[in-house]
Amino acid sequence: MNKKRKTHLFDLYWEDIIVAKIMPLLSIQECFIFRSVSRTCLQIVNMYFSKLRSLKLMNKGFSPHTFNVFGMTCTKLKLLNLSRCSTITDAELIPMLRRNTELINLNLSQCKNLSAKCLQPVILYCDNLQILKLARCSWLTTGAIEALALHQSKLEDVDLAYCISISESCILIFIKKFRQIKTLNLEGNKQVTDKCLYTMSKYSKSLKLLNLGGCCDITDKGVRALALHLPQLEGLLVRGCTKVTENSLQLMRDRVHLDRRPSQAVPLPVYVQI
Repeated sequence: MNKKRKTHLFDLYWEDIIVAKIMPLLSIQECFIFRSVSRTCLQIVNMYFSKLRSLKLMNKGFSPHTFNVFGMTCTKLKLLNLSRCSTITDAELIPMLRRNTELINLNLSQCKNLSAKCLQPVILYCDNLQILKLARCSWLTTGAIEALALHQSKLEDVDLAYCISISESCILIFIKKFRQIKTLNLEGNKQVTDKCLYTMSKYSKSLKLLNLGGCCDITDKGVRALALHLPQLEGLLVRGCTKVTENSLQLMRDRVHLDRRPSQAVPLPVYVQI
């Protein structure tokens, strides 16, 4: 009699069971280990990567070969988070961005080894981009922001914290273009003045969360404009803004979350009768 053949993992339906149910349980490292076992494993992992809608590699150290695998196989990404991946370069990132034109959410915060050139595919081809995080990207230029404002139209959540190379004039252009923006982080940008706040009060009628921490040149005048003209604002961060006082903050304190407590009244002197 012929012995009955044992059932193997690969007898399961690849796409419906292995890729859809098993592979999501593995970490990225485990996927690459599994991928190196055999040609069949490689095909399964590549199939899994090709179906990914979200790829989060925050603070990961990986070789150029590893990232190139993602670049070649991932073509349907909606979310790409590479924050704090300090080793990634333009040469590695640009091919991936060119293959993933349906991106909605992109995070390149603290990717220190990139240049503004890497944003070209995003600016030109990612028409559905809504969330863009570029915090502490010193390589971000005024020209890149202006190009972003020229070609994009759907941004709602943008993080430009500590982007020290961009000018206030390009931030003004950005605010005027993206009138539907809901969350904006400008923390640490000392080039931001009351001009930006006046412009927001006129154009940013959908703005709900605004971080101006460390923008030391803004004053009560600008904050007062926000209080009077942005009734939908829900959160405002002004820590480190030494020219902003309770005179303007009190206008919105009952409806907006602030990161600064009300200043206490100066105690009156006590006179003791002798």
